[in-house]
Amino acid sequence: MSSSPSLYVDRDTFLHRLNARSKMGLLTGVFVTAYVFGDPLWVFVPLAASFLALVAVGGWPNFKRLSFIVVALFLVGFAVWPAFTEPGGEVLLATPLGSITEREVLFALGRSQRIAAFIVGGLLFVTTTSNEEIVAGMRSLGVPYAFCFAVGTALRLFPTFLGSANTVRQAQAARGHEVGGNNPIALLRSYVPLLIPVFMTAIRNVQTQAMALEARGFDTRGERSFYNKQPFEAVDWAIAAFGLALAVASVSIRLQGYGTV
Repeated sequence: MSSSPSLYVDRDTFLHRLNARSKMGLLTGVFVTAYVFGDPLWVFVPLAASFLALVAVGGWPNFKRLSFIVVALFLVGFAVWPAFTEPGGEVLLATPLGSITEREVLFALGRSQRIAAFIVGGLLFVTTTSNEEIVAGMRSLGVPYAFCFAVGTALRLFPTFLGSANTVRQAQAARGHEVGGNNPIALLRSYVPLLIPVFMTAIRNVQTQAMALEARGFDTRGERSFYNKQPFEAVDWAIAAFGLALAVASVSIRLQGYGTV
């Protein structure tokens, strides 16, 4: 597992050159499109587009680092979501404990794809936007600096959190605890003993950073200036408008009854 302190990938691509605010507009369009539709075929479009864009900008290593989270959430969602909808359509699997219908499978698949689209879309954003650009972009939109700082700190600590998880996993493996396996349920259960040491390590890192900030007299109430502020050019206006138009069009199409299970 990579020990890079950031998920940002320094490349000279079209998405990298965009202003953070225009990428937020585009990300809003992707999220709304993935959220409003329930049919897996419709939800697959923003998911596939985000994934292809992520690979194109060099974000494949980041996806590999988070792939176990995406797979775990997808499998858990696919198993749980059928309980939240009414049966319907053809019975695909009948057991003494119950049956699985076509509607339940499509409903679960669409919801699981939606969660995956959120993760991949967000990963595309942080892969092409540095923490400094994200904080500056949010601040220029009028977001309070305390919240901007919290978001930037969380993004910066997340790779550290992954590195700590890998260190704990190696320590537990040295003690004889095997993590892995081909059975998805056994794989998830093998990660349970890692939760407490990983979260305790994360809490200790946060406390250490809080003490360091306090020792330096950090105060979120003061006015801030940002180095290397990005201009908001015509292409940024076009991308932001496209993202908002995508969101409005998705909601409009959904209200007409399309893209539902």
